[in-house]
Amino acid sequence: MSKKKMAVTAGLLLLCCGAAAGIFYSAGYKNAYPAQTFYATVSKIEGNNLTVQGIDENDVNYRGAFWFPVEEVMEITWHNTDISIEDLDVGDQISVSFTGEILATYPAKITQVEAIRLLEDEL
Repeated sequence: MSKKKMAVTAGLLLLCCGAAAGIFYSAGYKNAYPAQTFYATVSKIEGNNLTVQGIDENDVNYRGAFWFPVEEVMEITWHNTDISIEDLDVGDQISVSFTGEILATYPAKITQVEAIRLLEDEL
């Protein structure tokens, strides 16, 4: 086999290995950080940023103050009906489902919120 063919074959093999590693890393990351949920009261709404206070019934790690940006791709629901951040009010009880990290700031920043569910009986 010529040097050129060997170089092309080695390059393709490296490319395939890199793609496979990326796929396995992504799948492992999703499984390593499953969604967690806690309950909170909305304490401040500023534009697309939501600040909440975890309720006493949560695990001790989720009783403090948290904030996160509300993004368009985020699921916000009330009784399985899609709503928007404009439908939320200060004092509303919500559940927050997230993956990833909570940054050590005050209030703590949640980096990847997946879903917000409004728990009130009426909108």
